[in-house]
Amino acid sequence: MSIDPIFEKIQPEPFKIHSISPLKILSREQRATILKKAGYNLFKIPSDDVFIDLLTDSGTTAMSDSQWGGIMVGDEAYGSARSWFKLEKVLKDLFGYKYVLPAHQGRGAEKIVFQTMIKEGQFVPNNMHFSPDRVKNSGGIMRNLIIDEGKKLKSEHPFKGNMDINKLVELIETEGPQNIAFIEITVTCNNAGGQPVSMENLREIREVADKYKLKVVMDSARICENAYFIKLREKGYADKPVREIIKEMCSYSDACVVSSKKDGMVNIGGFVGVNDDRLYEQMQSICLMWEGYATYGGMAGRDLEALAIGYMEGSDENYLAYRLNHSEYLGKQLQKYGVPITTPVGGHGVWIDNKSFAPHIKAEEYPGVAIASAMYVEGGIRSSELGNLAFSTRNEETGEIIKLPEFDLTRLAIPRRVYTFRHLDYVAAVIGEIYKKRDALKGFRVVKYPYIKYRTVFLGEMAPIE
Repeated sequence: MSIDPIFEKIQPEPFKIHSISPLKILSREQRATILKKAGYNLFKIPSDDVFIDLLTDSGTTAMSDSQWGGIMVGDEAYGSARSWFKLEKVLKDLFGYKYVLPAHQGRGAEKIVFQTMIKEGQFVPNNMHFSPDRVKNSGGIMRNLIIDEGKKLKSEHPFKGNMDINKLVELIETEGPQNIAFIEITVTCNNAGGQPVSMENLREIREVADKYKLKVVMDSARICENAYFIKLREKGYADKPVREIIKEMCSYSDACVVSSKKDGMVNIGGFVGVNDDRLYEQMQSICLMWEGYATYGGMAGRDLEALAIGYMEGSDENYLAYRLNHSEYLGKQLQKYGVPITTPVGGHGVWIDNKSFAPHIKAEEYPGVAIASAMYVEGGIRSSELGNLAFSTRNEETGEIIKLPEFDLTRLAIPRRVYTFRHLDYVAAVIGEIYKKRDALKGFRVVKYPYIKYRTVFLGEMAPIE
């Protein structure tokens, strides 16, 4: 389908706003009080007290009129509901797996797959795991094998999410194929700044897996965005429909785990895709125990219905062009203010380089917390520190940092179909003002450690260092 050049140049939202949610505008003083009361933990701030919420792109999507209409006709039968069969067909057609199992969200899908496929002490290589706890809690050992370009925050490599094939082979041969649970690949790679993985890289991973008789599992939460990056950047795919690209990507894997709260354009939901008959039988048992019957998996019938519609909307090429441009736009606006960000801009948001933003704050004093706190106080913007607070390796008794993560970033995750370009202009202006006064930012200390295993970033409390 040909698109008018002016449409491609301006890239307006490919939808009209049908319903709105008013936003509360608080004073700077009010926000400062709210933040202090929350222990400087942005997760604990009531959403009504947030002006622009960029905490996550997971489950924060605005659903369409078609999806809301689908909710009204969702079949709530416990077993083999009509809405399940509709969703099953959409997922099989789009992803191409022989079997699908529903789950309430991505973590439920991971539990099904990880408990089935990981034996105690086995390694799980990935381009970059989002959280080590999920593998660790199933007895596995994670390994991040992203390419060296992916570790460079200021690189223009088109596929910085790629896995290093040489490092993958080295791990398999050093530890032995029997000690590899499976090879996992995350598309797009969240912890590396939402960076895509190339089709060529997926083929190479498949070849390695076949050579050593290993399974490949794809974390496909943002596969639609990754597929559109392939269409834009990889030779031979410019004229291929995105849905064909998605199916080809999945063809190089044996299974997938999916949080459908991203590309599925819903507020809750997930699924597992798998080709192996025996694995499917085993996964059904786990699903039944922890998620629910294999035709609803923790979701209501109305959610199944909305998700079936959502995946067709989330894989629409006009929408995806807008989606990627939306994130890129925020990145460019921030760069105009001199704000240091990872490049190229990822699919689902923009990542601020904390070290470059506030070099005067020590790594152990959490510059990302200082930046995120300032964003809220200055402009009511909620973001997510995904750096030294979120991903440091800690002593589980004392909370003391043992090892810092590879990246120290603050993520501005953009919900789908929620904010306009004007909202993004506001976000950039607020952060630009903070960057001007960045020398005044102070470090933070942790004053309340929850059970460390499950991450201080979610449950802990902080205080500024005076």
